[in-house]
Formats: sequence, structure tokens, C-alpha cells
Amino acid sequence: MKIQVSYLALGLFVAGCGGGGGGDDPGSGIDPRVARLDAFDAQRIRVLGDVETGAIGMAPTPDADIPVTGAADFDGFTTIRVENPGGPLVLYGDTLVSVGFDTGDATGTMSAFFGTNAAGEVVDYGGEIAIDAGQIATGVSLEYGGALTEGTNTLVFDGTMTGIFLGDPLAALTASDLEAGVIYNGALVDATLVVVAETTSPP
Repeated sequence: MKIQVSYLALGLFVAGCGGGGGGDDPGSGIDPRVARLDAFDAQRIRVLGDVETGAIGMAPTPDADIPVTGAADFDGFTTIRVENPGGPLVLYGDTLVSVGFDTGDATGTMSAFFGTNAAGEVVDYGGEIAIDAGQIATGVSLEYGGALTEGTNTLVFDGTMTGIFLGDPLAALTASDLEAGVIYNGALVDATLVVVAETTSPP
């Protein structure tokens, strides 16, 4: 399973934020979202690899090496692209997925989103998307739902991502919904969601 993740150029964030926006140190002239994007990109390369640089990502975890007892947390990011007719919205957020290998379930949250709005500005989004009915019986399946807001604009999500565990020993997971339907201000639009996350401690 190969997933390509599209990223905004870092220059867009620097230009869009004008320096000093939205951080703990507003006088630094550096938007902290740029550092978050750097961290997300580094994690993407570690887990999925990168065609342009030749980096090799993690191989799928053999079925025999997926634990059947215990639990593990996976920490990473979600990227979302919403095909808004006036121009696509591209968002990034933090993601935590908790997997119970003995119970076969998975839960988590996608939150602290930022990205572009319909005007092409880089903004923060409120709200979160819950992973509330995941299961790992046959691969990774993450049911998700929730709403993100920015100004008077609202994105409503409800769907299922599917994916796999990666690494031998198991070290990461990735999941996606490449044909998602999102309600944007009352209208149904196409979207894609991709999650990449690594274990915070080996299971």
C-alpha cells in the first residue's frame, strides 16, 4: 500500500502568516506552524519514504509480528485536502491513535488543525475529529467523525480510513480515506484524509 501525501510549500506559511503569528513568542518572527510542518514532513519521510530524495519508508509489518496482547499509542499527524470549488483547502493536525491489540479496537483524536481557508490565508481551525470505532482485526480501520471551524466556515467529517501497520518490529501505522465526502458549509464536497503515526513506545 503506497500513499503519497501532498504538502504546502513552507514559503506559503511564512508569507501567509507574515511573521510572528500565533505563537508563544510573537516577537520571534517565525510562525510555530512552520516548525510543526517540518516535523510532520520528517515523520512522513521516516514512515512512508520519499521518492524525490530516495528515502525508503517502513515495510508493512508481517501479520505474524502484529501483537495479539497489550496496547500501544501512535503519535503523528493528519493531512486533509478538501476540494472546495473556489480553491482547495489543505489542513494539517496532530493525531493520536490508541490501539488495543488484545481487544482489537482503536480510538483517538485528530486536533489542533491549521491550514488554508477559502481566501488562501493560513489560519487555525477549531474543533476536532474523533476516531471512535476503529478496529484492527483485518488491517487498520479507523471510523472518524467531527467538525472543524474557521470563522463562519464549518467542515463536517464522517467516514472510515483504512490502512496498515508498518515496521518490523511494528513501529508505525498509516491510514487514509481517499474518497471522503465532507460537508463544507452545508454542501457535500470531495476530500482526502491521510494519517501517519509512530509508536510512542513499542507494543
